[in-house]
Amino acid sequence: MSKEYNDEIGYESLLKDFERYQKQTPRGVSMARKNQTIALQFKVGKSSRSQHGCNCSFTLDGMVEALSKANKVAEALKSTSETEFWQWYDREIKQIGKINNDLLTFGNAIAKVEDDFWNRPSRTRRKRDRGNSSDVSSWNSTYGRFYSLLPTNENVIWQPIARLISQYEQGSRSYQYVVMALKKLARVIKRNDLLEELENIDTTQTSFLDLQTITLEEFLRWRNEVLGITASLHPNADISTRKRWLWAFSMQVVYGLRIHEVFAIQNLDKPFTTKDKVVIPALNDLDNTDNLIVIGEFTSIGTTTKTKYRIARPMLPPKYPNLIDLLEIKSAMKCQNLSFQILTTGA
Repeated sequence: MSKEYNDEIGYESLLKDFERYQKQTPRGVSMARKNQTIALQFKVGKSSRSQHGCNCSFTLDGMVEALSKANKVAEALKSTSETEFWQWYDREIKQIGKINNDLLTFGNAIAKVEDDFWNRPSRTRRKRDRGNSSDVSSWNSTYGRFYSLLPTNENVIWQPIARLISQYEQGSRSYQYVVMALKKLARVIKRNDLLEELENIDTTQTSFLDLQTITLEEFLRWRNEVLGITASLHPNADISTRKRWLWAFSMQVVYGLRIHEVFAIQNLDKPFTTKDKVVIPALNDLDNTDNLIVIGEFTSIGTTTKTKYRIARPMLPPKYPNLIDLLEIKSAMKCQNLSFQILTTGA
């Protein structure tokens, strides 16, 4: 799920996002945090540089809107007189006197959220692609699955929103996510009345799934059974397929990867050169004694990774210093084709 809101991404992450948007402001105009709102800083004529409210909240949505307004202010400062500027600022930036369109349908509102989603870069600063299955999945899991239950031809009012929320168990993760998706809709169409109602809902998660854990010893015992070392296999068992998947799972164990990240490794059977011109040997190169791997932004079939580009090293417990050899991490590495085959065919 994409992370669009303060309570999803954490306040520290929100501050880092704000720093990023601050660096994108045009010359002469900057953004400043003022409690839970954003202000624009600039000077008009001979007056000193000062802060001015811009009707933007200190949220990711607010940052995007504030950056857009900063660009408009920079252009207006070049082309209008001081008196005209302040009239324009009140009308276009602070939006004083503007009347919200309360007759917007849910279909119209959803279209505005969708437009915002596809035109805003992801948190990894990559432009989202409607043809990318990861981006489509992100839209559906974050917004689409909830919005599809709204009456698209009806005007945006509270009752359908309340009915949608009531379909989910309060305290569950889904309850938290549906409220977040509806807050996004309210913010995009600037319906503060709806946003206030949604802010009053307690979305604290109290119901959690039981997580399954497995020790390394249990994994090694299971691996030996799957390979037929300590257990009998059916005559039709495909050992090569089992080895492929065991290699993928072993990569998760050794490097702490998400499963899709296994299929985004860039140096399985060939060296990788970083942008700093550092050459990282192929993982199947016996001279790569550090066993470093490079995880790219995309998998073998073009889906995206959550963490974007990064370099990872193995995590070897003292009890198993030979884990790389034990799990045949390097000997299985003729594997750019192997990982592609797993992803595309399941084999």
